[in-house]
Amino acid sequence: MDAQLREMGPERLAEWLPGMWADYRSSIVEAGFSEEAADANVARNRASLASGEGLAEGNHVFDVVVDGRPVGILWIGRPGGEGEGEGEYYIYNVEIEAAERGRGYGRLAMELAEAWVRTAGGSRIGLNVWGNNTVARSLYASLGYRELAVSMAKDLDG
Repeated sequence: MDAQLREMGPERLAEWLPGMWADYRSSIVEAGFSEEAADANVARNRASLASGEGLAEGNHVFDVVVDGRPVGILWIGRPGGEGEGEGEYYIYNVEIEAAERGRGYGRLAMELAEAWVRTAGGSRIGLNVWGNNTVARSLYASLGYRELAVSMAKDLDG
């Protein structure tokens, strides 16, 4: 199997970003955030990660390509927050096409990400996964990712 990451060009990126932000917002709401909190989260992330019609410097969005055909998308960037180390990278998005899921391509995308980060001189990858995404959480744990924090909430009726 031939697998690689192919960086998206500006036109493809501009085509992909609006749907990605909409999907991201939906995942936040599904995870239990209010509509208002989801909107604020998306706005905050767009302000820090986007630049015009594209992404801010240090961000790379790739098609995950297997045997010449795209099977998913991977977004890797350099976090800019306090305490972030020189060799740290962050996975902002990894998605495998619905028809391609269950074939090991999520694992493959993460392995390609790790190889790319090593080649770029990185020494650490971080990511966020919503608590309700048990499939992704299991995948990341099986690849050696560990939980650094757990955020919890309870909705109160009445």
